[in-house]
Amino acid sequence: MITVKDKTLLLLSSIGAAAFVFLNLIKHKPNRILPGEPYSSFDIFGNIGITLFLVWGVFIVISFVELKHKNQIIFILTTGLLISLFWLLLSNVEALIDGESSARISFSAGFYVQIFCIYMLYSTYTERIKDHTYIKWIGLLSIVGVFYYFTNTDAFSHLSLVKEYAIKKEQFYDHLRIHALLTFASVITGAIIAIPLGILAYSRKKLEDKIMVPLSIIETIPTFALFGVLLVPLAGLGNLPFFEQIGVSGIGWAPAYVALTLYTLLPIGRNTLTGFHSVDRNVIEAAAGMGMSNRQILQKIELPLAFPVIFTGIRIAFIQTIGGAVLAGLVGGGGLGTFVFLGLGEASPDLILLGVLPIVFFTILLDYILRTIEKIIGGMIYD
Repeated sequence: MITVKDKTLLLLSSIGAAAFVFLNLIKHKPNRILPGEPYSSFDIFGNIGITLFLVWGVFIVISFVELKHKNQIIFILTTGLLISLFWLLLSNVEALIDGESSARISFSAGFYVQIFCIYMLYSTYTERIKDHTYIKWIGLLSIVGVFYYFTNTDAFSHLSLVKEYAIKKEQFYDHLRIHALLTFASVITGAIIAIPLGILAYSRKKLEDKIMVPLSIIETIPTFALFGVLLVPLAGLGNLPFFEQIGVSGIGWAPAYVALTLYTLLPIGRNTLTGFHSVDRNVIEAAAGMGMSNRQILQKIELPLAFPVIFTGIRIAFIQTIGGAVLAGLVGGGGLGTFVFLGLGEASPDLILLGVLPIVFFTILLDYILRTIEKIIGGMIYD
């Protein structure tokens, strides 16, 4: 009986192979408005497409067998597949455009599904070859090298997404800055409020439910409803001279900032409470036996030991807020969500992606950075 040795590999490679065969890879549009003509992977790659499809087939076969250096082989093949996909695709873009200044190339579902599967394979098997650092660096540098090569050509300039970026370049960086400010300001404010609340809930058991239940209720309020609730009080607050000068009103950055801050309270507050509960009672009793006061125990024992868990809550709040800040565009608060809702209004998928893709990229990047810091802090405290 044939048994599956690697279910993750089988699932991802099957989806990737199906996307290669059955879904359109790109769409050639004569301009921004007209729908354009779809092209499949085989239309673009021709006979070489069979080779790329066979790579997906090799992944499926490998998922059923045990190989000595399976993880290294899959990592190398995944890197090669990604490079080949982009190289062949971008090399054929010029021929499709054929000198048309207004023509553009849009990626279709087949491209995004394959890239997602390749990303999942790449990240999964990067973790599995930790002891082979040189292979990871060769793969990473190869990918970066290919992208650097094409940035020095005109291949990217024909992509619809790049054309949208070129048109709205100045607005893009303004909204990116606003998105970053909203995210960091909301999380920092949330941490300043939620950490003391978590400590209070821990130190006074009777207050735990009275603190945590309202935070949980806030988390369940839909964003649109919360914006509506904040509209009247913030509009009234904006009539005061100081708040009027800083731009507080029922719409704009203020409701977005307040709403995002409120949504960060639960993950940070809950993790603060959990972090303090995770501290070994024997350590606390030993510190008390040495004559330390409750305040000294809190500052020198409990808070340092609970901090890695608290930092996890802050990381979760950051990731949650980067995505949540998209809705600031609905109330005139700016941010990358402005492009998302503008694209929805104009039925422009590429304009939507101009807002979505940076959010996805920075979410993954920030999550990686914060996880690394989290491990360093945990290692320093617990080791």
